[in-house]
Amino acid sequence: MPDNIMELEKELANASVAEHRLSILLQLLHSVKETEYVDGWKYGIEALELANKLRDRESIAQAHEGLANCLWKLAEYAEALERYEVALDNYLSQGDLHGAARCYCGMGIVLGTLENYRGALDHFDDGLSAAKRAGKHELAATLVGNIGHIYFNLGNYPDAMKCFQNSYEFCKESGSSSGAANMLGGMAGIHVYQGEHHKGLELVRRGLLLHKEDGNVRGVAVAMMNIGISLQKMGKLKQAKKELKSALNYARSIDLKMTEHSILKILSEVCSQLEEHNEANKYLELYLDAQHDEKKLAVQRKSEQFRQRQMIREMQDKSS
Repeated sequence: MPDNIMELEKELANASVAEHRLSILLQLLHSVKETEYVDGWKYGIEALELANKLRDRESIAQAHEGLANCLWKLAEYAEALERYEVALDNYLSQGDLHGAARCYCGMGIVLGTLENYRGALDHFDDGLSAAKRAGKHELAATLVGNIGHIYFNLGNYPDAMKCFQNSYEFCKESGSSSGAANMLGGMAGIHVYQGEHHKGLELVRRGLLLHKEDGNVRGVAVAMMNIGISLQKMGKLKQAKKELKSALNYARSIDLKMTEHSILKILSEVCSQLEEHNEANKYLELYLDAQHDEKKLAVQRKSEQFRQRQMIREMQDKSS
């Protein structure tokens, strides 16, 4: 556990004033939301309870946003979207364009993951507009890159490449290693799908090194998966399987469910191409089970989320 998190945990244990506890919980949530998703969810739930009691709308928004950030990485997409919506409503009501832009970005990522590309593009466009008005140029560059990923998935490779290149240049100049790495991954995908496999593989490996240097565990997992995909496209199926199994183990070690599910699906395809049908079926069953569990959990939580949103609305009505 990093030193700053240990210090915050100690401070939290000794904090008796509600406002102080809330501040520490939000700091903890912010510190772990990109690496320890389950811990982040726990901090977020406690922070939200306190924020609701204190009727602190800014903290309510931050808690919901932080929870959403953790949940979509755990493949809890329905709840993530609902929490982003609540956070967005609170940010917009306070005129917080930066917070709104972050929520639009997160919602776009979730919809893109669910292959709702048109919806994702709308959210990214809204986020880009809000980020520019807020003067948040780094977030704007991230959103341009995300728009590039949507163009890529829609098969519009020229516009996708423009987005990736523009965002990459900004990230490189601003010193954002992970941002630059993400854009290298996007450019690599275009090269791979246009048959330029070696160019693509080289860019993915460069991106992997940048993610490792920056300590971006999600970026590392995605890059490892993309190396496997690149090798699959090159027809190097045994190497692809080896890389994908390593990526799967890594994704599981950090509880990155959304990437784990994607890897399972690709591993099933690779094993099928290798005519290893028993193993292919094993990975396919794990992938389908994960999809079923996700839908079941989403249904179970809908009633709870409805009650929470009603409570928040009632509190907002009383304070207005």
